[in-house]
Amino acid sequence: MSENTPHVCCLGEDCGHQIIEVRIGTIGQFYQTLDPSPDLEKDLNPDTVEYLIDTTEEMKNQKEEVHIDLYLENSLFQNTELKSRMEKSIPAYFSRRVDILEHKHRMSHKKARKNLIRGLAFLIVCVALSVILTNFVDNALVYAFGQSLTVIGWVALWNPAEFYLYNHREEKDEINIMKRLAGASVSSKPLT
Repeated sequence: MSENTPHVCCLGEDCGHQIIEVRIGTIGQFYQTLDPSPDLEKDLNPDTVEYLIDTTEEMKNQKEEVHIDLYLENSLFQNTELKSRMEKSIPAYFSRRVDILEHKHRMSHKKARKNLIRGLAFLIVCVALSVILTNFVDNALVYAFGQSLTVIGWVALWNPAEFYLYNHREEKDEINIMKRLAGASVSSKPLT
């Protein structure tokens, strides 16, 4: 485990909250230290983010609120201003992620709709050509080509079908996880 990897504690439940405990020994375990932004706009350490997301996904009750306990090394805990910024940084970071993911989802939805319209138009053309070729031309090669057009037409709907059947739900689930973390309450405790 590197110096910038958070030491993870455990997942617990208390008073209708799902609790995530995270041990932070250095500032580099919490913030992305290469990011020059102010603390409330700074990216969190990728390992910390991954741990919070993975733990939230594993929670039994996806409806309960999330509470995050930061167990901070003594020098971090004693710095009241830094401690307060760290507590606010988690919801701020995940709120930004929600905005980004919702924008990407809207763009994916728009693209899928366009692909669906194109795919349906292409399918109609392919089926019409297939009907003409298979019903009015008496040639085995032309008949096979006509049947292939039907298959090609259906394949054109693969991308929008994949989005609406699978990707749409996965994107919504990811947004919901980020929203739970954006709405999480955060408190700090000294690392003992």
